[in-house]
Amino acid sequence: MSPVLFFQEEEENVGQEEKQEEEKPVNESEEAEEKEAKKQKEEEKRKKLGCNDDEVLAVLGHELGHWKLSHNLKNLVIGQVLPCILGSQE
Repeated sequence: MSPVLFFQEEEENVGQEEKQEEEKPVNESEEAEEKEAKKQKEEEKRKKLGCNDDEVLAVLGHELGHWKLSHNLKNLVIGQVLPCILGSQE
């Protein structure tokens, strides 16, 4: 799909959402259902965003631990020296 078509479709979808929001519910029960539906949509959007702050901090801390313990340097040396010592396996 070309970028131009993608943006055109996106604009059409936004226009449709605005039209739907303009339509007002007739009674209170429909209004309550609309609010509940909006809450569910917001919840789904929030779930799709990915990790929360604590999870990101945990992963970042883990990766920084590798750096502090010089695992990157050790793996680089192992990756370069071992093939030379073992020779070609083919």
